[in-house]
Amino acid sequence: MFRKKGLNPNQNITTNIKGINGAVLQNYTNESYVDEGYLGNADVFAIVSFLARKASSIPWYVYKLNNSEKGRTSLLRYKQLSRGIANQGAYERALIERKNAYSENIVMGSALAKLLERPNPTQSQDQFLENLFGYRFLSGEGNVWGNDGNTSGGKILEMFVLPTQFLDIYPDPNDLYGILGYKLMVQQNIDLPKEQVMAWKTWNPKFDATTRTHLRGVSPLKAAYKTLRMSNNAADASAMMAANGGAKGAIVPKVIGSVFSQPTIEQAELIKRVVNTDLNGTDNKGRVGVLQTPWDYLNFGLSSVDMELVKTMQMSMQQWCRVFGLPAVLFDVDTSSYNNYQNAMRDLITNTIVPMCCSLRDELNKWLVPRFGEDVYIDFDITALPEMQQDMERMVRSLRDANWLTFDEKRVAMNYSDKGGPYEHSYVNGGLVSLEQVLMDLTPSNDNGANDGQGNMVNGDDSFSQDNRGEAVPN
Repeated sequence: MFRKKGLNPNQNITTNIKGINGAVLQNYTNESYVDEGYLGNADVFAIVSFLARKASSIPWYVYKLNNSEKGRTSLLRYKQLSRGIANQGAYERALIERKNAYSENIVMGSALAKLLERPNPTQSQDQFLENLFGYRFLSGEGNVWGNDGNTSGGKILEMFVLPTQFLDIYPDPNDLYGILGYKLMVQQNIDLPKEQVMAWKTWNPKFDATTRTHLRGVSPLKAAYKTLRMSNNAADASAMMAANGGAKGAIVPKVIGSVFSQPTIEQAELIKRVVNTDLNGTDNKGRVGVLQTPWDYLNFGLSSVDMELVKTMQMSMQQWCRVFGLPAVLFDVDTSSYNNYQNAMRDLITNTIVPMCCSLRDELNKWLVPRFGEDVYIDFDITALPEMQQDMERMVRSLRDANWLTFDEKRVAMNYSDKGGPYEHSYVNGGLVSLEQVLMDLTPSNDNGANDGQGNMVNGDDSFSQDNRGEAVPN
């Protein structure tokens, strides 16, 4: 069968997808989040791009599963532990369970491994993931279209990230939680079967049986839309003040008693020239000016400090950090130190980045792996994160004194392969004697020797002992 690549925007894929009353019903205005948020707000752009770059820097591989009862149990434990590596000891235990769940040998050369390494002809893995994570953090959805050449259940040939702001859904009229397909609203519109789309989204508490908004994700900008407007308005006011501030104020004749002088237009122009020439400007610093008539000053130009625009923008940045699950220290250049920054980066990794990667891992294994019919597992390399090196150092110190473990078990915990032989035994300190030798029964087998219960041998009647010169003497 002929299989074609690429998503043709000029040809509608013929499908029998019909929504409620033949129309797509939704209430999704994600385009405003892109235009007003990511492209219209510097704080949102900085945070989303920072999160997307950090998440996409983690490499992803295909691993061969250990098809055994222990391997399946370890896989379940590893999946649970990896979601909560912020808890003490969870990271170390997750590495051990991962070693038992699947082989550390990365699957290379398979169709799935090549697809994961190069999702499409125009993007490498890190570019594809940055695009996907960017949409997920910004809109609450990360949707991927997999091109299977229009063969039902066939292998995915390439993957593309779908623009969330132009993606619509066909809800199932007979199922409140069902989706019949998707519509990519570009040019002539493109219908996409649901089997070709991986919908990776957040949960949505807004349940609506008519518009089916609960089938879409929730953008953080929707919850913080007031913060977005406040931040954008403050930035607009500051830009207008810097570009076109206008006059700072004006001088008017001061009323003395009931007398109010009204200068003519010619006099007003003359006074303005005198003020600008003799009083304003850096060349007149320290000069004393003299005016003949008492004047009042009307100040109708406030500075950005007076209007508290700077404070408003700083407050909005802190609010954005809370919305996106980002430690504010990472963007606080005034109070952050190196140690605070390092601790904040680790908090970001353990509380935001890794849980997001775990969520994507589950979706990829559910949607992509069955297409290839292989007993493999797609996972990100959690040990590639430099922020987790402190946990590795703590693990080394803990394993150093864990004498009840074999050397091979310690190697597995440190993400190394076992070696067998003497590494299969446990050793204790004090010359590193084998644990089996320490447990050996050293009690003599003859009946003449006895133990007094304190570790001292008591000789029988016919036994010999040594004097202080080392010679044997009878008792």
